[in-house]
Amino acid sequence: MTGSALAADRMSPLADAVQRRDGDAITRLLLQGADVNARQGDGATALSWAAHWNDLDSAERLIRAGADANGANDLGVTPNAVRQHLTNLERDGLVVSQPERSGRGRPSLLFALTERADAVFPKRYGQLATMVLQEVQEMAGPEALDEVFARVAARHADAIEKDLVGLGFDEKLKRVVSWIGRAGTLVEQTEGTEGLHVTIHNCPFRNTALKFPQVCTITPQLISRLTGAAVSQSDSIHRRDPYCSFVVQRPTDS
Repeated sequence: MTGSALAADRMSPLADAVQRRDGDAITRLLLQGADVNARQGDGATALSWAAHWNDLDSAERLIRAGADANGANDLGVTPNAVRQHLTNLERDGLVVSQPERSGRGRPSLLFALTERADAVFPKRYGQLATMVLQEVQEMAGPEALDEVFARVAARHADAIEKDLVGLGFDEKLKRVVSWIGRAGTLVEQTEGTEGLHVTIHNCPFRNTALKFPQVCTITPQLISRLTGAAVSQSDSIHRRDPYCSFVVQRPTDS
């Protein structure tokens, strides 16, 4: 079938009229016996457009004229299935709807993604961070990166420090570890012969840390600044270890 023949085969004046919300044209075409199940180029039918606009009057007229209420579009999706899927997405907090009035008839519903849904889509924040850090290193050398990450650690410490006033070492470390965990990591604290071990099993900055070991300095600087303890790194994903771990030396006066 040629392109022009295919286009002609996929024309639907009635669906076009419902899409435009042209009541006079809908009436005229129905009286003329137009094919109520004819599809537009993307597979949409007159009834699917009536559902889109929440136009119950046109939908009833189309169904009485023989429109297939369960007819699927080219993707195999019926209007009822679309509505049910949107209802489920709204229930799960992934989309929100609001009425939008346009011309005659009942208002249609306009759906939009929520922040929770947007978070599901792939992001490239790590890739961007790596590119920026590469430029900083090339412009000012590795010392500049050391300073950047020291400032990051200090900024976070300043935000947490006020909540640790008056606490002993153990409670301070417990709260710092808990704060690290809220950043999206699986972190655990154990006690060993060398000192207290803080292990991070799933670093959210892994890909960036593999290229810039300075990333791994944030955690020990943060712990040291907030607890007053000496901190050393035992394992590092930068060295291809399966996780990062740090040894915290308990202060003698704690």
